[in-house]
Amino acid sequence: MALVGQVATVAQLVGVDAYGLITMIAEAALTVRRNRATCRQLARRVQMIGDLLRQLHAAQAPLTQRPETRRPVEELEEILRRAYLLVRSCQRRSYMYRCFMGTRHADELREVQGEIGFYLQLFPLVSYVDATLTWAKLLTKADDPSCQEQHLHCLVLA
Repeated sequence: MALVGQVATVAQLVGVDAYGLITMIAEAALTVRRNRATCRQLARRVQMIGDLLRQLHAAQAPLTQRPETRRPVEELEEILRRAYLLVRSCQRRSYMYRCFMGTRHADELREVQGEIGFYLQLFPLVSYVDATLTWAKLLTKADDPSCQEQHLHCLVLA
C-alpha cells in the first residue's frame, strides 16, 4: 500500500518545475519528525537556489532554450524531486520505521545535498556557455550583410 502511495506521489511530481519543488520542500521540511535539522538545512539551501533561479527567469536568460544548458537545469529539477520525496519520508511513518530508517534517510539527505552542490558548481560553466553562445549569435548577426544598414536593429532583435 505504501508503494502505491509513493508511486502516486512520484507521478504527481513529474510536471512540477524547480520553483514548485522548492516551495514543496520548504513546506514539507516544517513538519518533519525525523532528521529535522538536515531537512531544514536542505530547505534553506534549495530556497537560495530558487531565489537565484527566479532572478535568471526574471532576466529572461535563455538557459532552458538550448539543449546544452537545459540539461543541467532538468537534472537539478530531478534531484529536487528526489529531495522532496526524502523530506516527505521524514514526515510520516510509524515510530519503529523512523527508528530503523532514520540513519538511512539522513545518509540519503546528505547525498542529495551533495548532488545539489555538484549541479550548483556546474552553473558558472553553464552560464559561461550560454553567454558565449549568445555573443556568438549576436556577432554572427552583426557580420550579416543584410544587417549592416540596420546594425543596431539586428542586435536588438537577437
